[in-house]
Amino acid sequence: SDAVLKGDKRTYQMDSANSAEALKEVLLDIEEGADMVMVKPGMPYLDVIGMLAGQVKVPLFAYQVSGEYSMLAGACAQGWLKREDAVLESLLAFKRAGCSGVLSYFALEACGLLASSD
Repeated sequence: SDAVLKGDKRTYQMDSANSAEALKEVLLDIEEGADMVMVKPGMPYLDVIGMLAGQVKVPLFAYQVSGEYSMLAGACAQGWLKREDAVLESLLAFKRAGCSGVLSYFALEACGLLASSD
């Protein structure tokens, strides 16, 4: 229930400083039948994605969460970043790290940008 997931995230999230634990947990999930892996949030854990990409045989996805979207969109709105470049570069980082795919609030925008670049 939602009530269980409120409050201190440390009760249900892995230690962000312990990448060895992330690998161990993912391998256990796959052993238990997971047919894909998703890393959430994605951008702060590109190193974990890279490590997992070399270890797992199932599709590996990243979730570019709303906070990551808001951070980039806000910087673009302030004129600090060029939106088109920031959107595509952020998604390319996931691909370079080893992701099979990315779930992102920029998905439709990125599709439009890629389609218009052909």
